[in-house]
Amino acid sequence: MSNPEAPQSADFTSRFKDFEPNRRMAISWLLSSDMRLKFVFAIAPRLSLAFFCQLVRQPRRVVGAVTGEEAALAYIARERPGMLICTDLLEEGNGYSLVRRARAQVRDLRVVMVLHSPTPDVRQARTLKIEGIFCNTDIGQPTAAGVQAIIAACMGKSYLSPEAERHLQLQGGEREDPSLRLTPREEEILTLIIQGHSDRQIAKELQLTYETARTYGKTVRRKLGVKSRMELVGRAMHLVLGRRD
Repeated sequence: MSNPEAPQSADFTSRFKDFEPNRRMAISWLLSSDMRLKFVFAIAPRLSLAFFCQLVRQPRRVVGAVTGEEAALAYIARERPGMLICTDLLEEGNGYSLVRRARAQVRDLRVVMVLHSPTPDVRQARTLKIEGIFCNTDIGQPTAAGVQAIIAACMGKSYLSPEAERHLQLQGGEREDPSLRLTPREEEILTLIIQGHSDRQIAKELQLTYETARTYGKTVRRKLGVKSRMELVGRAMHLVLGRRD
């Protein structure tokens, strides 16, 4: 008899083709952000650390890639990165303590945290004002939680994934405003916009009416705090043309 509380196995076979567009989307927002383009990764397990490092197009942007709190703090103090991507569980120390101490050193540091614990302390993560929060069990889901978390951090906004919100509810926390979260369809629209598709091309690609595609585009821009389509496409152009600073 199966244990209903045991983690469910994941099958990414049918979604494998979606990973690369999502990866490109995350990279485009990272490279078009106004923050300092230097990153410290403090992630365990080690295989996950290697995966996240691959998100950054230019390896020199990664100024620290470690599995422990003290080592991460040393890189943060020396390099003053724009973003820290960490897990709540580390081989030495923990992500919550790391964020608290790192922000004391670099006040404008933006943070994305991946929650690996079976019972993550989402309330503490929210108290620390971590911009992007998602669970490892969100990875591979249609919501593209990791991409939304990175976009939120790039823009200095906040994002809480569906799974993280579920844990927060169990802990008696406040519910996240669902009106600010992108739906799976809006994620598709955002991907196509960043790839340079027009509203008419999006309508044809997704078999929508032109007006429906246009309305979706407006909704995506509103939720992400971007005033115009040109501004959103302009972010993607930084990736297309290559940023050399």
